[in-house]
Amino acid sequence: TDFINNMSHEFKTPLSNISLAAKMIAKQIGNKNEDKIPYYTNIILDENEKLNQQIELVLNLNALERDEVLIQRHHCDFHQIIHLAIKNMQMQIEHNNATIELSLNASQMNVMGDKNQLVGVICNLIDNAIKYTNSNAIITIKTSNKNHRLIITLSDNGNGIPKEFHQKVFEKYFRIPTDDIHNVKGFGLGLAYIKKIVDLHQGEIKLDTNPEKGATFIIDFAYV
Repeated sequence: TDFINNMSHEFKTPLSNISLAAKMIAKQIGNKNEDKIPYYTNIILDENEKLNQQIELVLNLNALERDEVLIQRHHCDFHQIIHLAIKNMQMQIEHNNATIELSLNASQMNVMGDKNQLVGVICNLIDNAIKYTNSNAIITIKTSNKNHRLIITLSDNGNGIPKEFHQKVFEKYFRIPTDDIHNVKGFGLGLAYIKKIVDLHQGEIKLDTNPEKGATFIIDFAYV
């Protein structure tokens, strides 16, 4: 029930914004005042992208659970994957005044995996970090090597996740309880999707048990 309520809210809001922006464009054209048309056009494009991302997440997780998505494994440079994810998320990063800090120190960064799915993992973690930070998110992504593994950590300066929810956050539909169900946007599918992809790559993902501030996700894969 919560999922349906959230989905209805998440789809209705951008659709309403798109409709309003389109009406304002029509009004500006009617008044022969075209100065604000680029502004309203960007609203339409931004809200359309949000809808696409939400729909893709639902469809991708559903396909994964039905084993309809085959993981195409190739040699992947994970540093390149991180840069691609940042590029894909650039619009949201700029729109939310977020900052990405990189410390890519792994000397062995190649893994056997599906580049597109792994890019999706990092994109979703960045998206989560932005959503769970009140403003001006600082997102730090680090890589290192330990015991023949590639370690990726992604930290933010947001509200953090109480320790009692550290295991449950990877469950489908779970959302951290808040006073307002729509305080943080989302369906509770992002981390479930991430864990599914990481598991399919024989990797592990966990939350840092003692983050100083915000949340820190740690992923590790065998490198090749």
